[in-house]
Amino acid sequence: MQLYRSMFWGALLAGSSALYAEDPPSLNEIEKRIAQLEQGNLEPQTNWTDQISINGYLSYGITRHDVHQDQGGAPPVNFQAGQPYTFRNRVTDEISHRDISRVGLQINAEINDKTSAVVQLLGRGRDNYDAEVQWAFIDYELLEGLNWRGGRLMLPNSMHSQYLNVGYAYHWVELPGEVYDIVPFDTIDGMDLTLKFNTGSISHDLSAVYGSLDVPDNTFGVPVIYEGRDYGGINLRSRWGDLMTWFSYNHARLSADLSSLDLAFAMLGLPPPGFASASIDEAVAIGRSVGFQYDNGSFFMMAERADLDIDAWYPNRWGGYVSTGYRIGKWTPHVTWGAANTHGAADALNDGNPLTSGLALSNMVRGKSWTLGVRHDLASGIDVKLEAKRFYDMSNEKFDSVGANTNGMFSPSTLAGEIEDENPVVYRISVDAVF
Repeated sequence: MQLYRSMFWGALLAGSSALYAEDPPSLNEIEKRIAQLEQGNLEPQTNWTDQISINGYLSYGITRHDVHQDQGGAPPVNFQAGQPYTFRNRVTDEISHRDISRVGLQINAEINDKTSAVVQLLGRGRDNYDAEVQWAFIDYELLEGLNWRGGRLMLPNSMHSQYLNVGYAYHWVELPGEVYDIVPFDTIDGMDLTLKFNTGSISHDLSAVYGSLDVPDNTFGVPVIYEGRDYGGINLRSRWGDLMTWFSYNHARLSADLSSLDLAFAMLGLPPPGFASASIDEAVAIGRSVGFQYDNGSFFMMAERADLDIDAWYPNRWGGYVSTGYRIGKWTPHVTWGAANTHGAADALNDGNPLTSGLALSNMVRGKSWTLGVRHDLASGIDVKLEAKRFYDMSNEKFDSVGANTNGMFSPSTLAGEIEDENPVVYRISVDAVF
């Protein structure tokens, strides 16, 4: 009991000085509240329903494609001919009810006039709906128009990052992979500062973020952790009437120890292939994005381009899209053109290390796409969407000459046979709700 009392003394004293600086409680009041807590009859000072709000979102979607491996391509005899490709390492020729389905629950707690706490739980269908903490941060108003946040935050590296998983917030079934698949993670543990200000009739949100992140990768069958340290970034969102613009720049030190892959081979009694030589040690990673959006309530158009440069065997990648649509009552037909490409892998391909060159080749991505879709708002807070995405131009002479992945966003393996359809189509249907 003495330890229990000491812990609460420390917590309450620390919390009271930080959160109730304007009217701190006396020591007698603190002791009285501890006594009431120990007796089980502590009454709340205020009605908790006035301080806490709960919101959520849910998306149920189905997706599939019908693309398989051809007889030709590399290797010369493709023993996997007729087998389905995987799209983004997950979707096959079977209907998937989980790949794009997800649910989120957000709790907002007002601590005082200047401080609030936000926690968001996210469960993805592809992860068996295992809940993870997507957001968990404290928001404190330092000055009017200047806020500090600390904890787990959404990574603000693209125009729509802050509502990445809220399908109801955008017209697509999913955000364009040409941009939003470049960085395979969406949260950071750290802090940010956001300043809201105006220049004439233009309003701005200027943010700076700093933190770190760990990204697990199970591509090889053995967990590999990509560590991002000293992540720093700055972004600017500006609004002028119906027009919004976005600029973002960020950098980090990236490391990944691949020696665990050699250990896995050794445990199976096989000679280690030497993956340790492909480990990444504090390589500089730089990301950039720029975009704009015009929306007058009926007609809208938006475009975005992003790129990621890593000073390692991982090839540099860029992607972009242009999307437009028109709202006709409760219907919103839309069309999107997208493109993605990789470059800058020459050093890895020519360094004489077959592992680094193989990793670089398998991560080279090229492709363009057209997406046709329609959104129908069934009622306030719920919609249904239908979408077809057709890919094309997924290789060129340069890719073919070096033996790179020639299958766009489909199977990343350089050993897989060529795709049987040069213009594969991915179909999606979703129902989104917010509450």
